[in-house]
Amino acid sequence: MKVLIIGNHAAGLTAAEVLRKNSDKTDITIISKENTPPYSRCLVSDIISGEKNIEDILFKDKDFYEKNRINAMLGKTALSVDAENKTVILDDKSKIPYDNLIIATGGDPAMPDLPGINLKGVFGLRTDQDALKIKDYLKNSKTAVVLGGGLVGIKAAAALSLTGKKVKVFVASSGILSQILSKDEADILQNKLEDQGVEFLMHSDGKEIMGKQKAECLITDKGDKIECELIIVAKGVKANTGLIKDTSIKTDHGIIINDSCMTNIKTIYAAGDVAQSKDDIRNESWMNSIWPLAVEEGKVAALNISGKKTNLLERTSMNAFHIAGTWLVSCGLTGLRDTKEDTEKYFLLDRKKNNYKKFIFKDNQLVGFALIGNILNAGVLNLLMRKKINLGNTKDQLLAGKYDFSSMIPCIMENKERFNEPEFREVLDSFK
Repeated sequence: MKVLIIGNHAAGLTAAEVLRKNSDKTDITIISKENTPPYSRCLVSDIISGEKNIEDILFKDKDFYEKNRINAMLGKTALSVDAENKTVILDDKSKIPYDNLIIATGGDPAMPDLPGINLKGVFGLRTDQDALKIKDYLKNSKTAVVLGGGLVGIKAAAALSLTGKKVKVFVASSGILSQILSKDEADILQNKLEDQGVEFLMHSDGKEIMGKQKAECLITDKGDKIECELIIVAKGVKANTGLIKDTSIKTDHGIIINDSCMTNIKTIYAAGDVAQSKDDIRNESWMNSIWPLAVEEGKVAALNISGKKTNLLERTSMNAFHIAGTWLVSCGLTGLRDTKEDTEKYFLLDRKKNNYKKFIFKDNQLVGFALIGNILNAGVLNLLMRKKINLGNTKDQLLAGKYDFSSMIPCIMENKERFNEPEFREVLDSFK
């Protein structure tokens, strides 16, 4: 069996590993437009600040492909999929056949159609090479502008501030990280970044980038002129679905997959940031582009290709990151746009310990939470939420901060029918 994987990061590499573990005979090929060893995209901003180098963010050994007998075609771009003839056409016009295909192409920065967007000194931030180019360009820059207040933009701003440069962040909405935080949590993080020297301009965006051959200033949508030498565009990520545009594969914001990670074509699967999968808390198909879910999708796709029927576990978005010396976790319905009727919200602030907690409940079930500072046992909260546990009297215990796994065992035992995975059964059986 020939399995072709397009993509060389969390989802694609997990799929390759699982395929090899389940068969010595499977012919596995990975195609990637990047000609670099596997690295963590989550950490590329640390290259800008100098906190890490490329070697620090690699997550596979350089001999990974050889050890797993994987044909790695790095530095090659997949242009299109011929689903009828089961081939992928590369940029050099060569055709690679497959029996099963896993598309794990991720996404690219969404670059707005601004005048001057192609000037020297204007960057997206997605790859290690993007980070290296930005770091090099910073040497001759005094002021950096970040367009966008999402996670990529905020991490970029934090990294830039550590280099001693002036940093201005333009946010079109009323708060940073609006897709994953409400304004209460966002303001806490924004204040910490402002203490670090980052300037935020809310309800404002770029209209034009001016300069002869390189960026010299930004004209805002309010008509202001901001002198700057470097601009990072962080206006979101667009799923890389271009190679399937001439196929019948169904897409929305990304490639739509079922619980088996299969597309509407039986021999084609998708995983990672390019895939659009179920969200059990939102009760709809969603783009949950986070590392753990990409890993799970790669694994599930590979197991099903290997003949081991497997479905995705219950899931929702969960973001965990460390910015401006502060840990933050958000999960479920925490974004500014995540509104749901008949929900209850509880806010807990311990100013002395600089900890903040927010819990969102619906029908006595946890549907969202945010933790700033002390993020211990966030995984337990995530589990209770994904399993849609009716908390009963445990809700008050949770609000009191007692939600470690052992404290939640009575509640979990009352809902043990929801925990059918082998790893849970073994633990729960020990409490009988």
